[in-house]
Amino acid sequence: MLRVAPDAQAARRDEEAVRRVAEGVLAAAGVRAAAAAGPALVAAAFAVQTANLPNVTAGTDTATGEPLGPVGPAPHLARSVERALAARPRGAGLTGGARLVGWERAERAVLDDSRDRLAVAWPEMLTELRICVAQVALLEGRAIDGFTDFATHGAVYVNRARLGASPRGLPGPVRFAEALVHEGTHTRCNAAQLSSPFLTSAADGVDPVRTPLRADPRPLAGLFQQAVVLTRCTELYRRLLDAEHTTATPAEHTTATPALAARRDRLSSDARQAIGTLRQHGGSLTAHGLAVLGECDDLLRPTAV
Repeated sequence: MLRVAPDAQAARRDEEAVRRVAEGVLAAAGVRAAAAAGPALVAAAFAVQTANLPNVTAGTDTATGEPLGPVGPAPHLARSVERALAARPRGAGLTGGARLVGWERAERAVLDDSRDRLAVAWPEMLTELRICVAQVALLEGRAIDGFTDFATHGAVYVNRARLGASPRGLPGPVRFAEALVHEGTHTRCNAAQLSSPFLTSAADGVDPVRTPLRADPRPLAGLFQQAVVLTRCTELYRRLLDAEHTTATPAEHTTATPALAARRDRLSSDARQAIGTLRQHGGSLTAHGLAVLGECDDLLRPTAV
């Protein structure tokens, strides 16, 4: 069961359900994967389900072992990048491609800074992310900004460009903290909808709709996750602004606050657009889905402009 506000207990239950499903798939196929865990375990189960048996062994896992920790290139993660590229809409720019890269020391320091900022501004979210996100993989290339893949559930993929400051003045650690919340929320939604779907079967008959985050029309399921992602990211910036007002020096306040406020307002506007479109298709949402939309409204209320 998904809660828009972070809920560690519910997250643990849903992650445990994902693990049981993956282990059940492997056991039914007679595949032993005792050493596999997290994204590698799910990748092995996905390989069995797709009859991609040569890829059942996930290869070397180069993660640090800590939750929400950096992970280097690995075969099962590389296959997720290939799938993400293949899923790009026809005509989408793929110049520069997308590939996994290892983490440099300076990049790990930005990740640490991002997690530290979350610990200060929204500790409940950091706790949930540590439950849901086992590994953070780094991408290079302009084709993909970030994504998740249920076939490697527990891993999130973020472009290394998000580690640096934006042209509009957002610090790199803030941008990467947003990316962690964004992709981690997709991960949370993917696990929750296994046992408590957000949409009814009627949603399958709804034509793709315009969404705030994608140029191509998306199914209602994609828009629903966008609404939750945008709401949580709006809340992140509201909390970052609160922390900025209480901890920043006057100079830092002058340079960072306008960029944080502008990003908050943009995310809030996009979230409200997504929720409005979903309300037009309320008959395609389950009681759980409608409850989640109500929670999005409640969380967005303090950011009304």
